[in-house]
Amino acid sequence: MGVIISLPIGIARTVVGALQKFVLRQNKPLRIDIPLPFIPIDVVLVTDAAQIMTLTNHPDVDHLHALPTDKLPFWSTWFFSGTRFHNKSHDKWFLAFEPQSEAAQYSERRKVFEDKLSSGFAGEDVKSLADQIASGASEEQVAVSLAQIVDARFMKSELNSIPVEVVRETRHVLPTNLVAALVPGNQKRGVQAQEATYSFCQKNAQPGLDVMDVTHNVGSVVTIMAVAVLKLKDNLDTPIEHLFTRKSNCPTPQVPRVVMRETNLNGLLRYPGRPSSTIVMLSISSAAEQANSLFFTFGTGTEWRACPFKDFFFNFMTALQAELKTRRQS
Repeated sequence: MGVIISLPIGIARTVVGALQKFVLRQNKPLRIDIPLPFIPIDVVLVTDAAQIMTLTNHPDVDHLHALPTDKLPFWSTWFFSGTRFHNKSHDKWFLAFEPQSEAAQYSERRKVFEDKLSSGFAGEDVKSLADQIASGASEEQVAVSLAQIVDARFMKSELNSIPVEVVRETRHVLPTNLVAALVPGNQKRGVQAQEATYSFCQKNAQPGLDVMDVTHNVGSVVTIMAVAVLKLKDNLDTPIEHLFTRKSNCPTPQVPRVVMRETNLNGLLRYPGRPSSTIVMLSISSAAEQANSLFFTFGTGTEWRACPFKDFFFNFMTALQAELKTRRQS
Protein backbone atom coordinates (compact mmCIF):
# COMPACT_ATOMS: atom_id res chain seq x y z
CA MET A 1 0.00 0.00 0.00
CA GLY A 2 2.88 2.37 0.84
CA VAL A 3 4.41 1.95 -2.62
CA ILE A 4 1.03 2.43 -4.28
CA ILE A 5 0.73 5.79 -2.57
CA SER A 6 4.36 6.96 -2.66
CA LEU A 7 5.13 6.02 -6.27
CA PRO A 8 2.68 8.46 -7.93
CA ILE A 9 3.64 11.14 -5.39
CA GLY A 10 7.32 10.70 -6.23
CA ILE A 11 6.66 10.76 -9.97
CA ALA A 12 4.50 13.87 -9.62
CA ARG A 13 7.20 15.61 -7.60
CA THR A 14 9.79 14.69 -10.22
CA VAL A 15 7.65 16.06 -13.06
CA VAL A 16 6.90 19.28 -11.19
CA GLY A 17 10.58 19.73 -10.39
CA ALA A 18 11.53 19.20 -14.04
CA LEU A 19 8.97 21.79 -15.17
CA GLN A 20 10.22 24.30 -12.62
CA LYS A 21 13.82 23.80 -13.67
CA PHE A 22 13.55 23.54 -17.44
CA VAL A 23 10.43 25.58 -18.19
CA LEU A 24 10.33 28.16 -15.40
CA ARG A 25 14.17 28.21 -15.24
CA GLN A 26 14.30 28.07 -11.45
CA ASN A 27 17.83 27.60 -10.16
CA LYS A 28 17.15 24.47 -8.13
CA PRO A 29 18.70 21.01 -8.54
CA LEU A 30 16.63 18.46 -10.43
CA ARG A 31 15.44 15.68 -8.15
CA ILE A 32 14.42 12.30 -9.55
CA ASP A 33 12.30 10.60 -6.90
CA ILE A 34 10.85 7.29 -8.07
CA PRO A 35 10.22 4.95 -5.11
CA LEU A 36 10.11 1.70 -7.08
CA PRO A 37 9.49 -1.52 -5.15
CA PHE A 38 12.82 -2.97 -3.90
CA ILE A 39 14.87 -0.39 -5.87
CA PRO A 40 13.78 3.10 -4.78
CA ILE A 41 15.57 5.86 -6.66
CA ASP A 42 16.07 9.28 -5.09
CA VAL A 43 18.74 11.27 -6.91
CA VAL A 44 19.44 14.99 -6.77
CA LEU A 45 21.33 16.37 -9.80
CA VAL A 46 23.29 19.52 -8.93
CA THR A 47 24.78 21.37 -11.91
CA ASP A 48 25.36 24.88 -10.55
CA ALA A 49 28.98 25.61 -9.59
CA ALA A 50 28.09 27.79 -6.59
CA GLN A 51 25.65 25.21 -5.26
CA ILE A 52 28.24 22.45 -5.62
CA MET A 53 30.73 24.48 -3.59
CA THR A 54 28.18 24.98 -0.80
CA LEU A 55 27.78 21.21 -0.59
CA THR A 56 31.52 20.44 -0.51
CA ASN A 57 31.74 20.55 3.28
CA HIS A 58 28.04 20.50 4.09
CA PRO A 59 27.45 18.61 7.36
CA ASP A 60 24.29 16.94 6.05
CA VAL A 61 25.98 15.07 3.18
CA ASP A 62 29.10 12.96 2.98
CA HIS A 63 31.13 10.76 0.65
CA LEU A 64 29.55 7.39 -0.08
CA HIS A 65 31.71 5.28 2.21
CA ALA A 66 30.53 7.30 5.19
CA LEU A 67 27.98 4.47 5.26
CA PRO A 68 28.69 0.73 5.07
CA THR A 69 28.27 -0.41 1.49
CA ASP A 70 25.23 -2.55 2.32
CA LYS A 71 23.46 0.50 3.77
CA LEU A 72 23.72 2.50 0.54
CA PRO A 73 20.93 2.44 -2.04
CA PHE A 74 21.21 -0.74 -4.09
CA TRP A 75 21.36 1.04 -7.44
CA SER A 76 24.39 3.09 -6.34
CA THR A 77 26.51 0.11 -5.30
CA TRP A 78 25.32 -1.82 -8.36
CA PHE A 79 26.54 0.99 -10.60
CA PHE A 80 29.83 1.90 -8.89
CA SER A 81 30.98 -1.73 -8.65
CA GLY A 82 31.39 -1.62 -12.44
CA THR A 83 33.46 1.57 -12.37
CA ARG A 84 37.01 2.35 -11.27
CA PHE A 85 35.72 3.58 -7.90
CA HIS A 86 34.59 0.42 -6.07
CA ASN A 87 35.65 -3.20 -5.89
CA LYS A 88 32.72 -5.45 -5.07
CA SER A 89 34.41 -8.67 -3.94
CA HIS A 90 36.71 -6.93 -1.44
CA ASP A 91 34.31 -4.06 -0.68
CA LYS A 92 37.00 -1.45 -1.26
CA TRP A 93 36.38 2.16 -2.24
CA PHE A 94 38.71 4.61 -3.92
CA LEU A 95 40.30 7.26 -1.70
CA ALA A 96 37.94 10.06 -2.77
CA PHE A 97 34.90 8.09 -1.58
CA GLU A 98 36.10 7.82 2.01
CA PRO A 99 34.20 9.85 4.63
CA GLN A 100 35.15 13.27 5.90
CA SER A 101 35.43 11.86 9.42
CA GLU A 102 38.46 9.75 8.48
CA ALA A 103 40.75 12.68 7.78
CA ALA A 104 43.88 10.98 9.12
CA GLN A 105 43.44 7.83 7.06
CA TYR A 106 42.60 9.90 3.99
CA SER A 107 45.70 12.08 4.42
CA GLU A 108 47.96 9.08 4.84
CA ARG A 109 46.67 7.30 1.74
CA ARG A 110 46.82 10.49 -0.27
CA LYS A 111 50.39 11.30 0.77
CA VAL A 112 51.66 7.85 -0.25
CA PHE A 113 50.02 8.28 -3.64
CA GLU A 114 51.28 11.85 -4.13
CA ASP A 115 54.82 10.83 -3.23
CA LYS A 116 54.80 8.31 -6.08
CA LEU A 117 53.46 10.87 -8.54
CA SER A 118 55.97 13.50 -7.45
CA SER A 119 58.72 11.87 -9.52
CA GLY A 120 56.91 13.24 -12.55
CA PHE A 121 57.72 11.92 -16.00
CA ALA A 122 60.67 11.80 -18.36
CA GLY A 123 60.99 14.04 -21.39
CA GLU A 124 61.69 10.94 -23.44
CA ASP A 125 58.30 9.55 -22.45
CA VAL A 126 56.61 12.64 -23.82
CA LYS A 127 58.56 12.44 -27.08
CA SER A 128 57.84 8.72 -27.45
CA LEU A 129 54.12 9.28 -26.99
CA ALA A 130 54.23 12.17 -29.45
CA ASP A 131 55.84 9.82 -31.97
CA GLN A 132 52.95 7.40 -31.53
CA ILE A 133 50.35 10.11 -31.94
CA ALA A 134 52.08 11.42 -35.06
CA SER A 135 52.00 7.93 -36.55
CA GLY A 136 48.25 7.62 -35.98
CA ALA A 137 48.25 5.41 -32.87
CA SER A 138 44.90 4.04 -31.74
CA GLU A 139 43.32 4.85 -28.38
CA GLU A 140 44.33 1.41 -27.11
CA GLN A 141 47.95 1.90 -28.16
CA VAL A 142 48.00 5.27 -26.39
CA ALA A 143 46.49 3.62 -23.31
CA VAL A 144 49.20 0.94 -23.24
CA SER A 145 51.94 3.58 -23.40
CA LEU A 146 50.33 5.74 -20.72
CA ALA A 147 50.05 2.75 -18.39
CA GLN A 148 53.82 2.35 -18.53
CA ILE A 149 54.52 6.07 -18.12
CA VAL A 150 52.12 6.65 -15.23
CA ASP A 151 51.25 3.39 -13.50
CA ALA A 152 54.41 1.28 -13.67
CA ARG A 153 55.79 3.39 -10.79
CA PHE A 154 53.20 1.83 -8.46
CA MET A 155 54.25 -1.75 -9.24
CA LYS A 156 56.96 -4.00 -7.83
CA SER A 157 60.35 -3.62 -9.51
CA GLU A 158 60.29 -7.13 -10.98
CA LEU A 159 57.32 -6.14 -13.13
CA ASN A 160 58.97 -4.58 -16.18
CA SER A 161 55.76 -3.30 -17.69
CA ILE A 162 52.00 -3.49 -17.33
CA PRO A 163 50.85 -6.25 -19.70
CA VAL A 164 48.81 -5.30 -22.74
CA GLU A 165 46.11 -7.79 -21.77
CA VAL A 166 45.67 -6.02 -18.41
CA VAL A 167 45.23 -2.69 -20.17
CA ARG A 168 42.71 -4.18 -22.58
CA GLU A 169 40.71 -5.70 -19.74
CA THR A 170 40.77 -2.56 -17.62
CA ARG A 171 39.43 -0.47 -20.49
CA HIS A 172 36.06 -2.22 -20.01
CA VAL A 173 35.36 -0.51 -16.68
CA LEU A 174 32.31 1.72 -16.84
CA PRO A 175 32.68 5.48 -17.21
CA THR A 176 31.04 7.59 -14.51
CA ASN A 177 27.87 7.66 -16.56
CA LEU A 178 24.69 6.05 -15.31
CA VAL A 179 23.30 5.73 -18.83
CA ALA A 180 26.26 3.57 -19.89
CA ALA A 181 25.49 1.12 -17.09
CA LEU A 182 21.97 0.59 -18.43
CA VAL A 183 23.19 -0.76 -21.78
CA PRO A 184 22.66 -4.54 -21.57
CA GLY A 185 25.85 -6.32 -20.56
CA ASN A 186 27.85 -3.18 -19.76
CA GLN A 187 27.58 -3.29 -15.99
CA LYS A 188 28.44 -6.99 -15.76
CA ARG A 189 31.43 -6.46 -18.05
CA GLY A 190 32.52 -3.46 -15.99
CA VAL A 191 32.48 -5.53 -12.79
CA GLN A 192 34.59 -8.22 -14.46
CA ALA A 193 37.12 -5.62 -15.59
CA GLN A 194 37.22 -4.00 -12.15
CA GLU A 195 37.76 -7.36 -10.44
CA ALA A 196 40.52 -8.37 -12.88
CA THR A 197 42.34 -5.05 -12.47
CA TYR A 198 42.10 -5.23 -8.69
CA SER A 199 43.45 -8.78 -8.71
CA PHE A 200 46.41 -7.71 -10.87
CA CYS A 201 47.20 -4.75 -8.61
CA GLN A 202 46.81 -6.85 -5.47
CA LYS A 203 49.55 -9.14 -6.73
CA ASN A 204 51.84 -6.51 -8.18
CA ALA A 205 51.42 -3.18 -6.34
CA GLN A 206 54.31 -2.12 -4.14
CA PRO A 207 53.93 -2.70 -0.39
CA GLY A 208 52.49 0.28 1.45
CA LEU A 209 50.25 1.36 -1.42
CA ASP A 210 46.50 1.01 -1.13
CA VAL A 211 45.46 -1.57 -3.74
CA MET A 212 42.17 0.16 -4.48
CA ASP A 213 43.86 3.50 -5.11
CA VAL A 214 46.31 1.87 -7.53
CA THR A 215 43.46 0.01 -9.24
CA HIS A 216 41.56 3.25 -9.66
CA ASN A 217 44.55 5.03 -11.14
CA VAL A 218 45.22 2.27 -13.67
CA GLY A 219 41.57 2.49 -14.70
CA SER A 220 41.70 6.27 -14.97
CA VAL A 221 44.89 6.32 -17.04
CA VAL A 222 43.91 3.68 -19.62
CA THR A 223 40.42 5.06 -20.11
CA ILE A 224 39.93 8.77 -19.48
CA MET A 225 43.57 9.89 -19.84
CA ALA A 226 43.95 8.00 -23.13
CA VAL A 227 40.84 9.74 -24.44
CA ALA A 228 42.14 13.07 -23.15
CA VAL A 229 45.42 12.66 -25.04
CA LEU A 230 43.59 12.20 -28.32
CA LYS A 231 41.42 15.23 -27.60
CA LEU A 232 44.59 17.18 -26.96
CA LYS A 233 45.95 16.13 -30.36
CA ASP A 234 42.96 17.83 -32.02
CA ASN A 235 43.15 20.98 -29.87
CA LEU A 236 46.80 22.02 -29.82
CA ASP A 237 46.04 25.74 -29.67
CA THR A 238 43.64 25.53 -26.74
CA PRO A 239 45.24 26.06 -23.31
CA ILE A 240 45.00 22.97 -21.10
CA GLU A 241 43.04 24.83 -18.43
CA HIS A 242 40.40 25.69 -21.04
CA LEU A 243 40.37 22.42 -22.95
CA PHE A 244 39.74 20.23 -19.92
CA THR A 245 37.19 22.50 -18.31
CA ARG A 246 34.83 22.01 -21.23
CA LYS A 247 31.97 19.84 -20.05
CA SER A 248 32.42 17.27 -22.82
CA ASN A 249 36.14 16.90 -22.04
CA CYS A 250 36.03 16.51 -18.26
CA PRO A 251 37.40 13.14 -17.15
CA THR A 252 34.74 12.62 -14.47
CA PRO A 253 31.25 13.99 -15.27
CA GLN A 254 29.85 13.79 -11.74
CA VAL A 255 30.66 12.68 -8.21
CA PRO A 256 28.21 11.40 -5.58
CA ARG A 257 27.35 12.33 -2.03
CA VAL A 258 24.91 10.58 0.31
CA VAL A 259 22.46 12.43 2.54
CA MET A 260 23.25 11.60 6.17
CA ARG A 261 20.26 13.18 7.93
CA GLU A 262 16.89 14.65 7.00
CA THR A 263 17.68 17.97 5.36
CA ASN A 264 16.63 20.41 2.67
CA LEU A 265 20.29 21.41 2.14
CA ASN A 266 19.79 25.06 3.01
CA GLY A 267 16.78 25.37 0.74
CA LEU A 268 18.21 23.59 -2.31
CA LEU A 269 15.66 20.79 -1.95
CA ARG A 270 11.91 21.41 -2.14
CA TYR A 271 11.30 18.64 0.39
CA PRO A 272 13.75 16.95 2.73
CA GLY A 273 16.30 14.41 1.57
CA ARG A 274 16.14 10.97 3.12
CA PRO A 275 19.08 9.72 5.22
CA SER A 276 20.98 6.86 3.53
CA SER A 277 18.57 6.96 0.57
CA THR A 278 18.98 10.28 -1.21
CA ILE A 279 22.08 10.44 -3.39
CA VAL A 280 23.31 13.87 -4.49
CA MET A 281 25.15 13.78 -7.81
CA LEU A 282 27.42 16.80 -8.22
CA SER A 283 27.89 17.55 -11.92
CA ILE A 284 31.47 18.77 -11.66
CA SER A 285 31.81 18.79 -15.45
CA SER A 286 29.02 21.37 -15.73
CA ALA A 287 30.62 23.39 -12.94
CA ALA A 288 34.06 23.20 -14.55
CA GLU A 289 32.71 24.78 -17.71
CA GLN A 290 30.80 27.46 -15.79
CA ALA A 291 33.77 28.43 -13.62
CA ASN A 292 36.54 27.55 -16.10
CA SER A 293 38.34 25.87 -13.21
CA LEU A 294 40.40 22.70 -13.10
CA PHE A 295 39.46 22.45 -9.43
CA PHE A 296 36.04 21.32 -10.68
CA THR A 297 37.55 19.07 -13.32
CA PHE A 298 39.40 17.31 -10.51
CA GLY A 299 37.18 18.01 -7.52
CA THR A 300 34.36 20.15 -6.21
CA GLY A 301 35.82 23.60 -6.84
CA THR A 302 38.41 24.03 -4.08
CA GLU A 303 41.83 22.68 -3.15
CA TRP A 304 40.22 20.69 -0.34
CA ARG A 305 40.34 17.01 -1.35
CA ALA A 306 41.06 17.85 -4.99
CA CYS A 307 42.20 14.79 -6.94
CA PRO A 308 45.91 14.11 -6.28
CA PHE A 309 46.33 13.33 -9.97
CA LYS A 310 45.43 16.93 -10.98
CA ASP A 311 48.93 18.43 -11.10
CA PHE A 312 50.50 15.42 -12.82
CA PHE A 313 47.76 15.49 -15.47
CA PHE A 314 48.17 19.23 -16.07
CA ASN A 315 51.96 19.10 -16.29
CA PHE A 316 52.03 16.06 -18.55
CA MET A 317 49.39 17.42 -20.92
CA THR A 318 51.15 20.77 -21.06
CA ALA A 319 54.45 19.11 -21.98
CA LEU A 320 52.79 16.87 -24.57
CA GLN A 321 50.93 19.77 -26.13
CA ALA A 322 54.18 21.77 -26.43
CA GLU A 323 55.95 18.80 -28.04
CA LEU A 324 53.15 18.27 -30.56
CA LYS A 325 53.02 21.98 -31.41
CA THR A 326 56.78 22.00 -32.01
CA ARG A 327 56.43 19.12 -34.45
CA ARG A 328 53.58 20.81 -36.25
CA GLN A 329 55.69 23.91 -36.82
CA SER A 330 58.78 22.04 -38.04
